[in-house]
Amino acid sequence: MIWNPVHYFLKRYHSPSLRPNELKRMLNLWLPFILNRIKIQSISNDFTKIHVLLKHSFWNRNPNKSVWGGSIASVLDPFFPIMIKQTVLRKGIHTDFFSKAVNVDFIKQVQSNILFQFIITNTEIAKVETALQKNGKYEGWHSVSGIDSNENVCVKGKIQVYLRKR
Repeated sequence: MIWNPVHYFLKRYHSPSLRPNELKRMLNLWLPFILNRIKIQSISNDFTKIHVLLKHSFWNRNPNKSVWGGSIASVLDPFFPIMIKQTVLRKGIHTDFFSKAVNVDFIKQVQSNILFQFIITNTEIAKVETALQKNGKYEGWHSVSGIDSNENVCVKGKIQVYLRKR
């Protein structure tokens, strides 16, 4: 038997028994995150909070020495869909999921590390479950802010999450 790590990770990724530390390890080893200097710092046990750090470095800065907008968009894109999918998967609802749209408001130049705190409330989870039960799909907007090392809000993002029952 040949062990295929990609197959193993994909199987675990879609499993309701996935543990937060496993997901954190998998995402921190994902090549696009490594190249963009994106690091998942913590994931709550119920997948309702994820703290992500975008490190300012030579590899993701532009000629103005601020972080490229593409790196910031890479941080905003995946986390709300992953959080919602894992939350409803633990309740026995299997879904396909993705980010349908991402709106980014660049408030000021990011010239240091930037922290994003992705949070989903129980009210939002209830809306997702209701929409999935009623329509078989969910489309909703979720917001997050990026805070630099000096506690300034540099980025505000809105992500439209799409989930469809399998």
